[in-house]
Amino acid sequence: MPLPTPSLDDRHFQDIVDQVKSMIPRYCPEWTDHNVSDPGVTLIELFAWMTDMLLYRVNQVPDKNYIKFLELIGIQLESPRAARGPVTFYLSAAQPAEIKINAGAEVATVRTETNPATVFSTEEDLVIRPPVLTGAYTRNASHSDAAAWTTHDLRQLGIAKNRIALFPAKPGPGDAFYLSFSTDHTRHVLAVALNCDSAGGAGVDPNNPPTEWEVWQGGLTRWAKCEVEYDGTGGFNRAGEIILHAPQMAQGEFQGKRAYWLRCQLTDAQAAGNGYVVSPSIFSLKVESRGGTVGAFHGSTIHNELLGTADGTPGQSFTLLHAPVLARNAETDHLVVEPPGGQPEHWHEVTDFGDSAADDKNYTLDSLDGTITLGPSLLQPDGSVYRFGAVPAKSSALTFSRYQHGGGVEGNVPQGMLTVLKTSIPYVSSVINRAPAIGGRDAQSLDDAMLRAPHMLRTRSRAVTADDYEYLATQINGVARARCLAPGSQPGDPSDPRPGQVFVIVLPQSEATSGRISQDQMTLSAELRGSVLSYLDDRRLLGTALEVRAPQYTWVSVRAKLRLPERSDAGLAADVREQAQAALYRYLNPYTGGPRGDGWPFGRDLHQSEIFSLLQATPHVEFVEDVQMFVSDGGGAAKPASARLILPRHGIICSDTHEVTVS
Repeated sequence: MPLPTPSLDDRHFQDIVDQVKSMIPRYCPEWTDHNVSDPGVTLIELFAWMTDMLLYRVNQVPDKNYIKFLELIGIQLESPRAARGPVTFYLSAAQPAEIKINAGAEVATVRTETNPATVFSTEEDLVIRPPVLTGAYTRNASHSDAAAWTTHDLRQLGIAKNRIALFPAKPGPGDAFYLSFSTDHTRHVLAVALNCDSAGGAGVDPNNPPTEWEVWQGGLTRWAKCEVEYDGTGGFNRAGEIILHAPQMAQGEFQGKRAYWLRCQLTDAQAAGNGYVVSPSIFSLKVESRGGTVGAFHGSTIHNELLGTADGTPGQSFTLLHAPVLARNAETDHLVVEPPGGQPEHWHEVTDFGDSAADDKNYTLDSLDGTITLGPSLLQPDGSVYRFGAVPAKSSALTFSRYQHGGGVEGNVPQGMLTVLKTSIPYVSSVINRAPAIGGRDAQSLDDAMLRAPHMLRTRSRAVTADDYEYLATQINGVARARCLAPGSQPGDPSDPRPGQVFVIVLPQSEATSGRISQDQMTLSAELRGSVLSYLDDRRLLGTALEVRAPQYTWVSVRAKLRLPERSDAGLAADVREQAQAALYRYLNPYTGGPRGDGWPFGRDLHQSEIFSLLQATPHVEFVEDVQMFVSDGGGAAKPASARLILPRHGIICSDTHEVTVS
């Protein structure tokens, strides 16, 4: 239990009044009327009220001492965090040369009468390159030798009605059409313009063709899916454009050619009745760059802000024009001190001056109010002065090279809200965020800091225990939950970490936290994995091998039959079905599910009896007739599950499609 906090004086208004009245017979026996109508009693109540207020203030002293203690051990309020998300710039037309969009380009939401515009800035340069197509190939998945590849001569297209077949004569799942490029088109918006033979697309649904566009990423990922924004060909049924959003690309070697690769592959739907009878053919092919996607953060960047002039005294402070200040980059964000007639000097930010010597060029920066403080001095008993850091020469000009300000929950904007270009960019016609911005958080409150102080004292900035790893991993923007797997005292599964190994399982944040969550929305991106690994690597113990992994997702589908009381209203069945399905989606959810409602616990098994209990609690349900559970990996066919679904230590449950029948 926590240590009891003593009350310095626990008396209240009525206690004081009663105490004073009890003293009247001793000090003033002539006073016999003690009713509230007596003027003397009125004065007693007045002074009792004033004393009660004083006691209330006295009892606040422990809280103030607690806050001062937090300051002594170096705990500060956390500054706001900036939401981050991808923004896509569209060109007015395909350009013959490279188009560069510099880092810091600003985009914003639409300003209204009641809400100001929310401004985002790009985090890095975006270079949009015109594609240089170097080859086209068809691969027959039913062959494994060199004969599986067919090389096409693109120069013959458009001459005398020449055409090329995209797939083999009898298309099957896995057959693919490959395009090779000489340059990298990572995060580009690519337009593939095709003049298709209308007879080639027979047998497919134009709105859902059995095709999948992918780019080569290499490594364990190999091929990564492209997002298809628009298919004007209707599955290669007519002339038109296919607009693709390419993810990260890497060079690969196929057919002896090293290049950047884009392919269109036939999926398993080709063999499921919605497939091509014959291979579609094209008369012409052209690939253009129509735009690109780059990461952006909620905030603005300020360069070379003049702070003022030093007066040559220790402990001088300056304030930045914009606050709160976001996290700094030690290589680019620093204080620049230019002495009179001297060269500019780069000073370094520190958290405090405890380790600063007299000649250390250090300063502190308060992220909340933007106050920059130089090293103070302390008078010693012998009359000397000890300086905690260097002091700029008098009349030195102080400039801050670069900083970013912004952040807060208002930056968590939905998809499609960032549509205004605040920076004029040649050849760019529009901008939009095709995914929501997430990770924004307001500055930490004092009450929250006081509650988290014991945890901060346990973890601080080092990762020793499993709790340390899990807590520190959740401090990274984009991480919803984390689980640390450390070696156990007993031998376990061969996939468990060995002595000296630590596995951190990371569940990424997602805007889709209800209903069926697709596999793509749960993917742990390479950028987030790298951020968590880099953050924890600086805080782990020496000799610890650290890995950051995604959870093993298990998609669960429930089929249930419910019985209502006799003579129930016909409309009641639909309401009960909707409530039961909503309860299933909410309970079998990595973010809002589980017994406590804070996400399905890592490694927790699922019992069929839980589903019975959950459905039986639905209003108006008389009894549950039957419950069946099915599992899948999110992409394949669902398989029947046993009454107890066992998960590995790094496993987590997601909802597939639930079917509820009410009779």
